[in-house]
Order: sequence, then structure tokens, then C-alpha cells
Amino acid sequence: MASDDATTMPPAWVRPSVEALPRHGAGSPSAADFAGPNAPKVHLLHLNESPYPPSPRAIAAVQAAAANLNRYPDSQGKALGAALSLRTGVPAAHIVFGCGSDELIHDFCTLALSTGDHAVVPAPTFPSFATETRIQGAKPIRVKLDARGANDAEGIVAAITDKTRLVFCCTPNPPTGGLMSAEDLERVAAGVPDQVLLVIDEAYYEFGRQAGGPDALAILRRRRGPWAVMRTFSKAYGLAGVRLGYALCGSEDVAEALRKVKLHFGATAPAQAAALAALEDDAYLEKVVAAVAGERQRLSDGLANLGLEVYPSAANFISAKMPMPAAKVLEELRRRRILIRDWRDPEHLNEIRITVGLVEDTDAVLLALRDILAKVD
Repeated sequence: MASDDATTMPPAWVRPSVEALPRHGAGSPSAADFAGPNAPKVHLLHLNESPYPPSPRAIAAVQAAAANLNRYPDSQGKALGAALSLRTGVPAAHIVFGCGSDELIHDFCTLALSTGDHAVVPAPTFPSFATETRIQGAKPIRVKLDARGANDAEGIVAAITDKTRLVFCCTPNPPTGGLMSAEDLERVAAGVPDQVLLVIDEAYYEFGRQAGGPDALAILRRRRGPWAVMRTFSKAYGLAGVRLGYALCGSEDVAEALRKVKLHFGATAPAQAAALAALEDDAYLEKVVAAVAGERQRLSDGLANLGLEVYPSAANFISAKMPMPAAKVLEELRRRRILIRDWRDPEHLNEIRITVGLVEDTDAVLLALRDILAKVD
């Protein structure tokens, strides 16, 4: 019989860096968790999804692709890569696809990090940067955001040591929505040493561009060291369900290293078909981005009118600081069938993040927050 101590010991087949991670949990709630006959609407404002469906062209492309699901997809995504190359000027051979940005983040950490290495990450930001770093047995070096909620360029460069192998930047940055300036991007591109891989996450690129953000690709092309820019079809294109992200790599060397560690068939055939069709519908994309920007401003104004400190955002979400723990706010809103997020950061326990939804979503969350704030002593 095993001893009591054996139950507390990590399994021998699990890497210590994996065993040290917190439990995965039950996942994010969904509308299905509130299902029932004649159940009222659930306001899904917690995952930074688009409140609008994808382009009708993308939907039709997925339906057409379903007839060939017995065949494996193009592992290189050649048609989609050619279309993105025309738009970005990045050679198609330098574009790598993954199952969302999550897979690409995992792959970048796999190719660049070993036990004892360092990765510089903004804090707070997308949690996968730190999680995937720890999986490799490396250490995430947190750099606090600047006063605008954007990545702190000077802090990021200053945090680099001889153990640094990877630097992540994120613009606009979740959960704040802060946008890096051209000057700050130039400072990072020039300040990260040539032997260190620099990865810029632009998951909210289309919203940042609409808000007047700089062209990161133009800036990074002047960098001598290795670099890549990550983007996704999950946000502005409304294709979160098909899971498709892509990396625009600064050289064939970076792209080839990424391909060595990535899933061979990470981008499914329906995902590639949907993305290619969505790229061909610029009018629909512009309509969605403009609608989100307008509702983002209304949500921001509404939160400010409630007396909250609101972070300036160039993404499809808004963050604000509450006069009470965010966990309590989330629970109160959940009772009202409204789902939002906290910052998931131990140094920011009162901040909430709300995805920009439809008009009725904004109305519901503002009304609920007004009631919650009214009960604060």
C-alpha cells in the first residue's frame, strides 16, 4: 500500500515545472451554464469575443469546407499565407499558422527557452506568456505597465539580462487595452539584443489600427535581431470558434524554427477557408470594428459616469477599477446573468475587464454596476 506521503508527491512522469503550475480549473463559463426553458439572455462579456457573427462569406466558406472533412488540411496554409503576404508585405514563407495565438505562444517558448532561462513579459497581460514560460522551466520576468496601461518600453529593455532568451510585448495590451506608441516600439526593437527573440502580440491589431496605432511591422523591419508579430482571426474577424492565429516572422530562420516545434496540422481546413473568405470582405470588417469602437466609447463613458477609474482602451474591451474586490463584483453580475472578467493578477484585485458587446449588453452591465455601487458603504 502506498504511504500517505506518496499522495502528496508529484508523479515521476510529470515535469516539475508542470507540476508547479496551478490547477487548470473548470474553464470559462458559457451560455450553456445558464440554459433552461425560456431562460433570459446571458450577457457574454468575459472572453473578448466579437458580439457579431463572422462575415457571411466566412460562414459560407466553412459550410463548403465541411464537404471535404475527410481530407487533412494544407499544413502550410499556402493560400492563406499568399493572401496575408499581399496585405502585409511579409513573404508567405515567413508566415506560420497555429491553433490560435495560444499555440504560437507555446511554440515560441518551446523553441527559445530552456530550464533556467528568462522571458521578459509585461504585467499584467495575457496569462499564457508567463504560463508557457514556466512550462519550459524558465522564469517570467514581470515588467509593470506604464501609467497609460501600455507596455513600458524602458522597463522591458531594462529587465533584459544575460539569461534572457525571449521578450514578449503586447499592443493593445490585455487587460488594459493600452496601446504602445511608435517611439516605444522603436525603443524596444532597438533595445532588445540581437541574440534575443522579440515577439509582439497584436491580437487586437485591427482595433489598434482603427484607433491610430503605429505600424509595428514597419518598425520591426529595421531590427537586426530575430522577431515575430502575432495576430489572430479570433477577435475583429469574429472567428474565435475556429481557432486560427498567425505569426509574421522577420526571417526564414525564425519561421523555420517555429515550424520545427508546431503542430503539423494546427490550422484546420475550415479555419483556413473561413479566414481566407473573411480577408476578402474588408467592408464587413470595417463595419464591425467601427461599431465596436463606438460602443466601446459608450461603455467607457458610462463607467466614468459611475465614478469609476477607467483605463483608456484601443481594443474591444474596457477595464475599470472598482471600490471593492473584483471577485465580489463578478459574483454579483453572474447572478444577473452577466459574465465579465477580473484581471487575474495578484497585484490588481479590484480591477474588472468588460468585453464590448451590443447596445443591450452595455445597458445591462451599466445598470447592474450602478446597483452594485449603490450598496457600497
